[in-house]
Amino acid sequence: MATVATPYGLRTIQAIGGRPFNGGTIREYKVSANNAAAIFNGDLVVLSDAGQPSAVSATPTPATAGIVGVCVGATYVSAEGQVVHNHFLPANLVTGGATEVFVKVMDDPDTLFQVKGSEALADFNSGTAGSGWPGAIGKNAELGFGTAGSTATGNSGVNLLVDTDGAGLLTTNTFAVRIVDLVKGTESDPFPEFIVKLNVGVHSYETALGV
Repeated sequence: MATVATPYGLRTIQAIGGRPFNGGTIREYKVSANNAAAIFNGDLVVLSDAGQPSAVSATPTPATAGIVGVCVGATYVSAEGQVVHNHFLPANLVTGGATEVFVKVMDDPDTLFQVKGSEALADFNSGTAGSGWPGAIGKNAELGFGTAGSTATGNSGVNLLVDTDGAGLLTTNTFAVRIVDLVKGTESDPFPEFIVKLNVGVHSYETALGV
């Protein structure tokens, strides 16, 4: 049950449309300059005009350039010369002496993600205790960035902005994600969990806008 508020970011689960999915398409992006902020597992990753990856820090829209997917880990050579495969990309690796630093990104724009909601659905869609949850499917929503990622778990702090009684689940075409489903058994929980897909135009591969 989703009874604890702690979010975990966008967790890769499968591809939409029933396509075979064996972990998806993971691409490595080189961190060529020092990253002052960590990129946590489950963070959206955006490229600068110099090709430098960083974590998205506010809910994106189809006008946000350079989003290439979601962080699923990192690899680098430590200052001591050890090859490290990590759950997330710690901050300040380059200034700390690390080399060959890469962030691993799930970059398939058709990937579905599991994400924790910020509040209970309550009487959303005229239901009670989450009974109106079918009305959430097909709605759009923004992503929340009010919780920092955890260096203890390596997980992102991103969640889905449900708002009171599901008021954040709307048809607005500039919102970041489309709700595809709810995680069964969490519909009436204090923090229900959702299955979402990045909306058309949010992912860099689905827009002509470059970085």
